[in-house]
Amino acid sequence: MKTVLIGGGSIGKDNTKYETKEIDEEITKLSEKEKPNFLYIGFASKHSERNFKLLKNIYQKLNCKTTQLKRKTLEQNFELAEKKLEEADIIYIGGGDTIELIEIMEKYNIKKHLEKAKNRNCVLVGMSAGAIYLSQAGFSDSKILRGESNHYTEIKGIGFAPINICPHFHESQAKTIELQEWIKKEKKTYYGLENQTAIIYINQERIIIKSNPTANVYQCEMTNNYQERVLN
Repeated sequence: MKTVLIGGGSIGKDNTKYETKEIDEEITKLSEKEKPNFLYIGFASKHSERNFKLLKNIYQKLNCKTTQLKRKTLEQNFELAEKKLEEADIIYIGGGDTIELIEIMEKYNIKKHLEKAKNRNCVLVGMSAGAIYLSQAGFSDSKILRGESNHYTEIKGIGFAPINICPHFHESQAKTIELQEWIKKEKKTYYGLENQTAIIYINQERIIIKSNPTANVYQCEMTNNYQERVLN
């Protein structure tokens, strides 16, 4: 099993600097294929077409064959959707609205196909909302974005990675404070992933990778007091 959780970072949208180069290169290496089949799932984002074009450019340069799984394909040609999932060497689940992502994945039982992909050594990648989906649970701003709450909330994932995560860690002071209070209340351990960092699980082995040497992954937990410990 190979699972990659990316905390965040620009893939070059809106003319911003491309920030996840080293992470993307490692993902391609993990496939152990000369020309991997890369499949993008962008159900969490309203800008999935734009994001796919950017990722297509990135991963074609890394010698991948790239394709996208669209909602329209799920609705109109599920056999084609299954074929894309079965042939993928890398499945990359993008960021956005975590709740929207989970609702669509559950509606079409995509988890079943990801289980099969996991068992045949496909690399399963999640960026932000996608990373929460692949984890046990994640600290998300989805309800804020949807106008349903003024607070960050914990959202359950499918547990392919055996941890709770907080993407975009330290990007928002309000999010950091609310996560601290949540951990104090629930006595849970969370992993805070700053942008340009990723946690890779290969079976039970955990590896930290960065596209920015000054960015960090933190283990956040309660012992006697709340603590954040940098992981290497």
